[in-house]
Amino acid sequence: MFRNFLTVSFFISMSRILGFVRDILIANYIGVSVLSDTFFAAFRLPNFFRRIFAEGAFNSAFVPIFVEKLTDKEDTIKAKNFAENIFSFLFFSLFIFTIILQLFMPFFMKILFPGFFSDTIKSDLLINLSRITVFYLFFIALVSLFSGILNSLGKFAIPASSPIILNLTLIASIFVFGNIVPNYSYALAWGVFFAGIFQLTIIAFFSYKKGYLLYPKTPKINPDIKKFFRKLIPGLIGANVMQINLMVDSIFASMITGAISYLYYADRINQLPLAMIGIAINIALLPNLTRKIKQNELLQANNIQNLAIEVGLILVIPATLALTVIALPIIETLFERGQFNHQQSIAVANALFFYSLGLPSYVLVKIVEPAFFSRGDTKTPMKIAIICLINNIIFNYIFYVIGLDYVGIILASVLSSYLNLSILLRNLIIKKLFYFNQDFKKKLFRIIIPAFFMAISLKILKDYFVDQNYFNKTFELIIIVISGLLVYFISSYYSKSLQIINKSQVFNKRK
Repeated sequence: MFRNFLTVSFFISMSRILGFVRDILIANYIGVSVLSDTFFAAFRLPNFFRRIFAEGAFNSAFVPIFVEKLTDKEDTIKAKNFAENIFSFLFFSLFIFTIILQLFMPFFMKILFPGFFSDTIKSDLLINLSRITVFYLFFIALVSLFSGILNSLGKFAIPASSPIILNLTLIASIFVFGNIVPNYSYALAWGVFFAGIFQLTIIAFFSYKKGYLLYPKTPKINPDIKKFFRKLIPGLIGANVMQINLMVDSIFASMITGAISYLYYADRINQLPLAMIGIAINIALLPNLTRKIKQNELLQANNIQNLAIEVGLILVIPATLALTVIALPIIETLFERGQFNHQQSIAVANALFFYSLGLPSYVLVKIVEPAFFSRGDTKTPMKIAIICLINNIIFNYIFYVIGLDYVGIILASVLSSYLNLSILLRNLIIKKLFYFNQDFKKKLFRIIIPAFFMAISLKILKDYFVDQNYFNKTFELIIIVISGLLVYFISSYYSKSLQIINKSQVFNKRK
């Protein structure tokens, strides 16, 4: 599991680095403006589908059923028939759904981004861009199916590297289409469209090489299909409360000038540790945990779940403290150039600070959810997600009324995420499906101490460079980050926090 986690995390990190390059170019060419607000809004809907399908929700319904058929005396014929049937249902239903969105795009956009419709130019641009980007959701849902197949077969590299294609295509679109279409927002929208085609073509090819050539047929309603959709719909809600909250946030953000762009740039940074840690562990954990539970190895399943939480905390706690302390230097270094000015850097850094406060909960929710999904339970996370969604809407409204601006939008999401995590854990513990190992509190203390010393060193260095201003901002950030990492690893050596992974029984015993 840990090897698979590293594989997924590596390719996700490569994708996110390219994503930063993409966002640096976007910030340089359109900054925080009408063009950036409308493109980010137009990309929100297909990107929402990308995240809910590609980052765990689809797998929560598909992988347990598919793995069960593979482990049934390696009956690949049944597994392939199941995959073909799911592909056919997805293909036709998504095709119809895309046509409906095209026809009624003004209606859907007015619901999602009501603040844009006070300006005719802004609303027209949003609708036009959305009609181009919406095709991406069709492609990415099918990509998720092929990813689920390859992950179940123990092949994690290709699915994890798929987002790299999206970022490379968007980068290329700025230069290829920038001088052809009316403005750069159109160039990016067409980049999203072609990225979907490229991603689907490449991952379908690798799936074909593993013996799974899928193409649309007449869908057949059978017990497996019914079981899949019974789990899929709750799973889409339960596994993506954060993404659903982001859509809710967009409604309120559309009524605040520049807020959508501020939230987008800050969320891009916040998504890096979330993807590299939470989503990567989630993808690697689900097939492994499912097999252990199917084989009734419940003690090992609980040990694996504990290990996943511990590894997640080792990585996310220092990441959280680092982002809160050096948010402004990060934003200045990455984005402050061209059309992106210093005032905008301060606003985005402020958003990143508050987003990062919720990072531990975002990551741990991704790690805890497989405990439900591996047992075929997608309804419980869904019910909890609905509670948290209502909570987010209420807090969004309260914070908007009292004038907290875009900060209130972020705080609402953070509070909802911690509520989601606490209810999920409480439910598992009450049902005796999970319990923390006896030494968990001791390990948690050993994890927090080096991260605390790292944060202090980052704060001292940041303040020193602000006062002295010896070097350019990029070089200063590099010095700050390297120094912080040195302090962290030295402190970790003495606190023995990193030995938690090495001493795990999961790695000492191979069965």
